[in-house]
Amino acid sequence: MELEKKEEVVAAPLETKEPEVKVVEKKEAEVSTEKKSKKWECKLGKICKKNKVTVLAVLVLILLVAGSFAFARYYKKNNVGPEIVKAKIEALVKENGGTVKEVALDGDLYKVTITISGQDQPVYVSKDGTRLIQGVITFAEIEKQKEASKKQAEADSKPAPKAEKPQVDLYVMAFCPYGNKAEDTMKPVYELLKNKVDFNFHYIVNVSGSDVQSLHGPTEVTQNEREACVLRDSGKDKWFAFVTYVNEKCGSDGACWEAGAKSLGLNAAKITACVAKDGLALMKANADVSTKANATGSPTLMVNGASSKVVYQYGKTEAYKQAICDSFNTTPTECAKVLADQAAASSAQGGSCN
Repeated sequence: MELEKKEEVVAAPLETKEPEVKVVEKKEAEVSTEKKSKKWECKLGKICKKNKVTVLAVLVLILLVAGSFAFARYYKKNNVGPEIVKAKIEALVKENGGTVKEVALDGDLYKVTITISGQDQPVYVSKDGTRLIQGVITFAEIEKQKEASKKQAEADSKPAPKAEKPQVDLYVMAFCPYGNKAEDTMKPVYELLKNKVDFNFHYIVNVSGSDVQSLHGPTEVTQNEREACVLRDSGKDKWFAFVTYVNEKCGSDGACWEAGAKSLGLNAAKITACVAKDGLALMKANADVSTKANATGSPTLMVNGASSKVVYQYGKTEAYKQAICDSFNTTPTECAKVLADQAAASSAQGGSCN
């Protein structure tokens, strides 16, 4: 009886331990399977800690490549190229005798240099060829112009320096209507003070090598040269008489200049020969003097080296006279004479050729 009880006691614990071994083995199997699964997930390209940076880098590279192709297609579509731009501008200017000199990319626009009547002028066209833009200016240039205007205003507000014998320089273009008005307004002042004042007359031109350009084209260049020849060879009195005749009677092409020369006792053949032989040299000298004086607009008046805005008071001869008389150290008796204003004075204010 006692032996049977002992066997029962020993047998009971053995039966309860067997299930516990099976649970442990099952858990170990599950852990092993989970590890293998995660290992294969990384191998199959899933984002995990080890390859996260690499995957992101690949994605960024793909986006950059795609963006480059998209930009290239956009750029090609929105940039028609210089040849198409040139053709469009040529079609616009050819009716007026203009030509396209150059097309160049300038920032986000095409800069097109056109030549009309011997003058180069820039215009701008958008890259897609749909918009024509004139008068493009940078903010830096605006600031530069504002500063120049400020300095000019300060200079204009100061009285002209005084001198024993004042020097008066008038810069013009032969066919500039404003320059012509200034010549006509100055003539009575010249006749009154020519023995007291050093009067000088100059032409505003641009010279590059043997190429001479003036604002109103080749006909103006030739007339500038004729008048410069008369000034050099026949003096200031004859020059004033000649330009006055041309201004009043010959229009904007100077067609009747020979008749004017003959009526004034000038030799037209000699003037023509001077233009052929010395015209270029005379224009170079005028260009140098005008550039040095910063005279870009017709007319420009300098009294003892100082710019004077009185020049824009066309027809007001007395105002011209007074501005010059104020520049003497000692005012001559001639300045006491009052000069009559011209009939056109009230309707001829301001304006210049630039």
